[in-house]
Amino acid sequence: MYPLAEGLFAPLNQWYIAAWSKEVTRTPMERWILDEPVAFYRQENGAPVAVEGRCPHRSFPLGKSRVVGDNIQCGYHGITFRPDGSCAEIPTQTVIPNVCKIKSYPVSEQWNWIWIWPGDPALADTALIPDHFEMGLTDPSFRAAGDAYFHVPGRYMLMHDNLLDLTHLGYLHKDSFGADGGGVDQVPEHSEGPNWIESKFTQKDSECPPFFSHMLNYQGRINRTFGLRLFMPCLHYGADTSYRVGPDGENGEMIGSLRIYHAVTPATRTTAHYFFAAGHSWASDDPASAEKLVENIKPALEEDMSATRYIETMVEHYNGRPGELLLRADHVCARGRRFFERTIRAEQQGAKLQLAEAG
Repeated sequence: MYPLAEGLFAPLNQWYIAAWSKEVTRTPMERWILDEPVAFYRQENGAPVAVEGRCPHRSFPLGKSRVVGDNIQCGYHGITFRPDGSCAEIPTQTVIPNVCKIKSYPVSEQWNWIWIWPGDPALADTALIPDHFEMGLTDPSFRAAGDAYFHVPGRYMLMHDNLLDLTHLGYLHKDSFGADGGGVDQVPEHSEGPNWIESKFTQKDSECPPFFSHMLNYQGRINRTFGLRLFMPCLHYGADTSYRVGPDGENGEMIGSLRIYHAVTPATRTTAHYFFAAGHSWASDDPASAEKLVENIKPALEEDMSATRYIETMVEHYNGRPGELLLRADHVCARGRRFFERTIRAEQQGAKLQLAEAG
């Protein structure tokens, strides 16, 4: 499915960010994940639960039902399911058919996020979730905050394309931070590992953009490095670091480092969930400084949403396969797409082998 090859949608055996912690309460919440309805709620001890969001009786949405103790009860006929998906009660009969059950998803609550594993539960290893401390989310030397959420009016890979190609900064975001020198007309440096891919930009001896000058309380020339690393399959982590220009033109004293976090999770085949957080390294007496930073960046995020909506409309007009011209600066974006394709195909091949062995 564009911009991936035909028949490829999204990898299953991966951890995705599904919600902010504060969104999941004792009242069920419905959220579509990888084209499937999921009901989220908390048990009496506060532990998060994610189960299939469709009652197998008449397809009533469990995300619009109620929680009874640690179980979720369908709001249509009262059929009640445990957190593991097994049926606890059918009010009109004592015999519970074996087929009366729903899927239960592995979940993990880390920092302010609820992570979900949509694939084979036996493969759900929380060690695969990116290290939150290393990214500055739980490192006390950084202030990190965020509760920004957007329902993206376009397929999830359009957002990954957007984040893998930062050459749009000075144009799409011209009315926000791009107009302040935040753009870049460079072919990005590229690196990748087993589960990540990264783009990086370097600006030497350039004027400190007003957007950053205000935050850093600094005027003058800087060396700046910035970029984003995608940890498969959903989290883009970025560091935007400014340095004084040293006598030899190289990096001198660090002025400050901005951390940004973009999470993209497929909702349906043509919509997605987008979560945004930010943090910083510089000293501040304002405990709400990270929250203010997120608010200042939100106008740019709205510009990303608009672009995604426009492109999705165009893609649908061309029956999901528009013609496409790739540029030199698209090499990180193109490699990111191939990363997803390889991951999905490997899963599909594994599923075929399992079926063959079972047969």
